Amino acid sequence: MTSNNNQYDVAIVGFGLIGQICAKVCSQYNLRTLVIESRSDAEFSSNAISFDDESLRLLESIGLYDSLKELLNKPDFIDIVLTNGRVIQRNPVLNTDNGFPSICTFFQPEIEKIIRKECKADDNIDLLFDNELINFNTNDNKVRLDIKSGNKLNHFEALYLIACDGTNSLVRKKLDIETVDQRYSKNWLLVDILLKPNYSLENVFRQICDDTRPTTFISQSSRRHRFEFQLLAGEQHQKAIQINNIKNLISQWIEPDQYEIENVFIQKFRGSFAKSFQKDYVFLIGDSAYQMPPYASQGLNTGIRDILNLVWKINMVVNSNCNKDLLLSYSLERLEQVKQTIKSSIALGQLIDSLSMAFQKNIPLEEAIAPEARDQAFGKRNSILEKDTKRGIFSNSQNELIINRRLFNREITNNEDNGCLDKIVGNCFAIFSKKDVKNKLDEDVYKKLINLNFKFIHDYTGFSVGSELSEYLEIGEIILRPDRKIFGLSSTTLNINQLALELLMQIE
Repeated sequence: MTSNNNQYDVAIVGFGLIGQICAKVCSQYNLRTLVIESRSDAEFSSNAISFDDESLRLLESIGLYDSLKELLNKPDFIDIVLTNGRVIQRNPVLNTDNGFPSICTFFQPEIEKIIRKECKADDNIDLLFDNELINFNTNDNKVRLDIKSGNKLNHFEALYLIACDGTNSLVRKKLDIETVDQRYSKNWLLVDILLKPNYSLENVFRQICDDTRPTTFISQSSRRHRFEFQLLAGEQHQKAIQINNIKNLISQWIEPDQYEIENVFIQKFRGSFAKSFQKDYVFLIGDSAYQMPPYASQGLNTGIRDILNLVWKINMVVNSNCNKDLLLSYSLERLEQVKQTIKSSIALGQLIDSLSMAFQKNIPLEEAIAPEARDQAFGKRNSILEKDTKRGIFSNSQNELIINRRLFNREITNNEDNGCLDKIVGNCFAIFSKKDVKNKLDEDVYKKLINLNFKFIHDYTGFSVGSELSEYLEIGEIILRPDRKIFGLSSTTLNINQLALELLMQIE
């Protein structure tokens, strides 16, 4: 932590959900954090609607899950249906090996109020509402920030700047990072409604391949629901948002006198990404770095994965004096993952359009679906080339089937069958082994690992070890990164001392 009141370890621009969660993760690593938000404390967003199990896992690790869980809704299932009700694909929403539902929906203003309250009470976080970042520059190993509030100009310094300022990111524009357009753009009308008492709708996350207008219906709670309607070619936005038009679109689900409209806006669903997510001491996360169609509901969750990847590395540099080149791995590791997620989201959008057109023209479904959309429909994952997988802080001696995998929280469970891996590891690097590895490590290597707050885990008394972790332990010792991803696995040809040295060479 820094001592000057105008100097911080991290400055965050933008205080939407991504900025809020990023601030709490920074605080967890004891990073003194400044948040700059141009809106007032009374303004909230409504774009985001869901967390996946990995996001819920992170929220629990930073102490937010318990205060939010009453506001989270677990849909009964996720499905894709035709206009006539025929189900193309239906998946029940079940708990994953992380111990959370695969998806939970919510009403964003309710979630934001809770997290903002937590951030305000956090001594590591300073919040500046009604403040606008107007300029920044990097020199002398710092980022200098010019911030305007009304007619007053203030100056701050931070070791690192994280942009959470959304699609029209000022930070990204000033960095002049080229953006790659994925050539997908659709305008959708989004409507949030609140049911009046004694009325109800299905608790589902549903894509409707309507032959006239592709539609999405999402339950956010027992009374709150979102409808998303694709705008047709040439359809005027001003007419689309008129109340009579909206009520007409919703009328097949519920009568106008049974609900209130809470929020209406038009959003462009598009795919694009910055060619790099970082420059000098400045980082882009979430919508400031990329835009993806929300069909797979991965926009917010992908941003949370950015946080999970980036902040532990900043912590290693700031609090453990690791090499700043460690931070170069953020863009290397995240860019390919984000590109694949955008590709999958676009493929799902193409699937919806193809099914809608097939139904309209009475074309056999198997003839109407584009190959990439067919892959998405059957749940195939896009493979990432080994050379891309190995870029970043991973062992160069491992194949892609081992490194870059995130161990599930339930790979270690207690007597109550609750996942415990996250609590055991905390925010640290960890070595999992069958026996104490101290005698297998050179003395200087062991001391360096201790100084980096490594945890050595070999006593599993009172715990159950999951199948994946057990399988790895039969091969050798595992080095796990703070984001729960596997750095590497020792073997008969690569002992734990060599593996630890390889890691130290990458981060020291």
